[in-house]
Amino acid sequence: MTALTVLVLVSNDAEVLERLDSNYSAMGLVDALAAAAQREVSLTIATREPAKHATKPYAQSATIHSLHSNKAPFADRLLAAVKAPQLRAALTRTPLGRLINSLSPTDPSRVFARAYRHTPVTVSHKFDLVIALDVAAIRTAWLLNKRHRSAGAVFGDAAALTYLSEKR
Repeated sequence: MTALTVLVLVSNDAEVLERLDSNYSAMGLVDALAAAAQREVSLTIATREPAKHATKPYAQSATIHSLHSNKAPFADRLLAAVKAPQLRAALTRTPLGRLINSLSPTDPSRVFARAYRHTPVTVSHKFDLVIALDVAAIRTAWLLNKRHRSAGAVFGDAAALTYLSEKR
């Protein structure tokens, strides 16, 4: 049987690091996923800050892929030039402003999706399961699931373990 290929998307490292550290300090994430699926797992962690994950116990035997690029996508450079991030911060104070922000190209999930699309190594690889570990990564997981119908997409590590144990 071939190895199960799993992609973990991490947009907000600060939000995810502590949770993964506490949940998988004794057993790595690869081991937990392999136990749930009862087969070998090949894990890739896609993040903007790979150095934060490299030495962590949950990332042992995982491939860590950097979404950081020296040259940001054109849309992000354009938005920075017109001061869109400052406008985004001002709009977060009202419910209508938060709605406008969620539809704008400065929405963190859209920014993360562009960063993922901008790195061709991960785009060319097909995964059996995509795990979004924070809210901003959900859009990217959904888009990957939409493109590759055979891939499952879940939000959170607990949902991934449940999905794998039910699917076996």
